[in-house]
Amino acid sequence: MAERVRRPDPHGSVERDVLVRYLDAWTATVLRSQRGGTYVECGDFAADAFRVFGEFADRLPGHHLTAVVVGRAAPGGAPEGLAVRTAAGLEDVEVPGPMLAHLPDAWPSALLRGKAHEVLLTAEPGTDARERLHAAGLGCAAAVDLVAEDGEARTLVFATADQRHLATFKTELWAVDEFAGIRYRDPRDTDGTLVDISLTPQLLPLRRALLAELARRGPATVADLQRFTLLETIYRAEDAVGAVTAAVAAGQVVREPEKGRLGSRTVLSVR
Repeated sequence: MAERVRRPDPHGSVERDVLVRYLDAWTATVLRSQRGGTYVECGDFAADAFRVFGEFADRLPGHHLTAVVVGRAAPGGAPEGLAVRTAAGLEDVEVPGPMLAHLPDAWPSALLRGKAHEVLLTAEPGTDARERLHAAGLGCAAAVDLVAEDGEARTLVFATADQRHLATFKTELWAVDEFAGIRYRDPRDTDGTLVDISLTPQLLPLRRALLAELARRGPATVADLQRFTLLETIYRAEDAVGAVTAAVAAGQVVREPEKGRLGSRTVLSVR
């Protein structure tokens, strides 16, 4: 009897792709700074991280870039110039400078309290870690449910103190390969709408969220709604323009001025 081939976990495939894409952007930023940086890996993606660092092999010498592998042996393949160390547990990890950590759903808050610390973690659906992350000093956080065809879901959470880095993460989130059977869902979407992974995603859930925000807060500028989109939804700030344009066309929202380009200072309110 032929040996059955185990199908790859689609949740893990998306998580890996998101991590690798953001890690590439993070590494480029770290290597432009004299402070260096530390990557902390608590899962199975150390080898993937080493491949990303290998793409910067010509820039690693002379920079302080460290990888910490937690709870297991470090894999081979680390590029020259990358400092690699291991730790038995997260309680043994202390990072004073810039850090990106790939964490499980249980983590010590003390690890996050530091300048330029960022995390990507997984959690069970319904577990919103954002308040705890905010309390630890990471005020910009995004959570997205990865939902498979059978309904099984895993929540991916990213947190940083820098809105620009959150924007970069959102860009990479929507740029990942379309893995069969996985769609995104905003944990705060009461309708639980499933959205295909795409560079031009369905914006109906965002449109509903923006209408609710306008009803709650009253008139707001396009810039206000873009900031809300970045900080409170799974969407990119620029997606707010498309959602608002559709709401105006449908007569759900009025704008001031009534005509002209929909700019950042255009004021919107629910009809």
